[in-house]
Amino acid sequence: MRTLTLNHEYAVDLSTFLAKLADPGIWEKLGSEASAEHLDPDTEMTVRTPMPKSELPAALASRLPKNTVLVEVYMIPGDVLADEAEIRMTARAAGVPVEIDAVLELSESGSETKLAAHAEISSSIPMFGAMIEQAVVPILEKRLRDRLRRFESA
Repeated sequence: MRTLTLNHEYAVDLSTFLAKLADPGIWEKLGSEASAEHLDPDTEMTVRTPMPKSELPAALASRLPKNTVLVEVYMIPGDVLADEAEIRMTARAAGVPVEIDAVLELSESGSETKLAAHAEISSSIPMFGAMIEQAVVPILEKRLRDRLRRFESA
């Protein structure tokens, strides 16, 4: 298992940030397909994003279906206590022997929201799992950093 931690700050308050996360239209602006299921008071957001083979290691890309899609599921809280919130996220792609589990810790400071993302990347392939995890971490880090930056302007 590999871990990844990223931090980002947004120039919006926590409630506004959570509302953006729960808006399928915002995800669509970022090139993903999204659907929301409201589980009072929370929202389960399912996000589907195409994974171009050109962004993956050649050894992995050659074994994947032509139109591989990353499926992320976010559990977005509807009730926020004080100025903090926590979002759970899981991600996987059909044919990719990797699972991602993450916790997004959010805190409000003034009119800004600070995000700390902690992800665990694991592979179910015996013997070669560690190599696959090692190859996936930089790809995931790049995509996540890009999405965090783009999410602010969406």
